[in-house]
Amino acid sequence: MAERNQGVVKALKANSASVCDICDLNFSERYGVEYIEAHHKVPISTYSSAYILSQDDFALLCPNCHRAVHIYMKKDGLEYLEIKKKLRYQCAL
Repeated sequence: MAERNQGVVKALKANSASVCDICDLNFSERYGVEYIEAHHKVPISTYSSAYILSQDDFALLCPNCHRAVHIYMKKDGLEYLEIKKKLRYQCAL
């Protein structure tokens, strides 16, 4: 089983704005604090132990979108890009 790599997540967050990949919410502008959550685009349980995580393996999400992604993954078994498309459509309504 692959292990979580907080170093990759810290580097990604340090080099990125606090903007949600799905709804484009800029957490810092809205709430005045830097905050964003890192989501594994592919569940970590599917990686082999030899896999080395990179920043491309993560999406930066606001807490609401992050929770919604996990609900859709569990409920419908959808992959991240499918969920992103679905949620972006919902945000546009």
